[in-house]
Amino acid sequence: MKRPESPRYPHGWISGLLVMALLCGCTTPHLGDSEAALALEDLASGFGSSRLAAQTPAPARRTVAYPTSVGDRTADLYLSPQGARAGIVLVPGAVAQGGRDPRLVAVARTLARLRFAVLVPDMPGVRRYRLRATDADEVAAAFAWLVARPELAPEGTAGIAGFSYGVGPVLLAAMQPDIHEQVRFVMSVGGYYSLRNVIAYLTTGYPATTIPITVETSADIQPGPPHPYGEAVFIRSNLDLIERSVDRGFLRSYADYLVGEGEVEEEPVPATLAPDARAFHELLTNHDPSRVPALIERLPDRIRAQLDGIDPSSHDLSQLQARLILLHGRGDNLVPYTESIAMANALPNGQAQLFLIDGLAHVDLKPMSQDIPHLLAAMEALLAERSSHTP
Repeated sequence: MKRPESPRYPHGWISGLLVMALLCGCTTPHLGDSEAALALEDLASGFGSSRLAAQTPAPARRTVAYPTSVGDRTADLYLSPQGARAGIVLVPGAVAQGGRDPRLVAVARTLARLRFAVLVPDMPGVRRYRLRATDADEVAAAFAWLVARPELAPEGTAGIAGFSYGVGPVLLAAMQPDIHEQVRFVMSVGGYYSLRNVIAYLTTGYPATTIPITVETSADIQPGPPHPYGEAVFIRSNLDLIERSVDRGFLRSYADYLVGEGEVEEEPVPATLAPDARAFHELLTNHDPSRVPALIERLPDRIRAQLDGIDPSSHDLSQLQARLILLHGRGDNLVPYTESIAMANALPNGQAQLFLIDGLAHVDLKPMSQDIPHLLAAMEALLAERSSHTP
């Protein structure tokens, strides 16, 4: 079958970046003079001029190092010369440049101007599109380094923000026994509750779940068609867990075919696949959402173990003490917005604030006037997490 034409997704970018991108490339409406409004305008400006930039000193960036369970790691620390009123660990999704992607750098600089001490860990595996259970340990180690420094984390607490596929490790890190009482808040942008639901959406177009409408949303909660880039990232993330190199080569060509990165125009046809690769390929080519749970159970234990390790829905969320700020676009075609609804529903009443944005489609962004109050409210919720302490 010939691959259908689809718009090329920005290479390697799978992290919805707050509202900076939402307002970029368009005429920014006047948002008012509140601190939240200044923050949104600064996010929109990227590295350009803004009222917030004119009123605050430029943040400094330095590299720090700390140990983790998988070896020593480094992170970029952004800090205002005025000091920190809160600490936050900023975790990107699967993006080739990781924390040095210019768009993430711009977000970190804005938060630093708002007097957050912003720690952006470098996670080499994630930069290579390998999502693993140990990612949560890396996030927790970065958080532990930050919160141990009173000048960066006043009151001995801090927050963690995750984007897209980085949200799963963030939530699981926030529940780890040695730090969960110190995680003051979690911000999720385009994140997920059930990785299995996301896999169902990427492979069939339908999340394999029924979500009661218990939050403000439209009557029709069916997300739009998925972008093939998400399925390609899912394949690439698991390639090294496939036993035979010949099968890895076939699956790699299948991922390239999905996003039009190879020269193959027709869907690759497998020869003889080993059992592990055959089970994986059957999941990828299935179009019936009701079969997804059984097909996932047929995957090798080593793949299912990694999926469970970054899947919040497979863990006891009662250990999550942090307040959650959930921001998701209704048009997100990589992680459906129903996942943030599911996350809000899975937590006790009042623990999560959910902001659904009509004009945000992961990174394909067309802002709408009705989004502005929600964006301002989300930013105000984040700013409220800062301490009144002034260094």
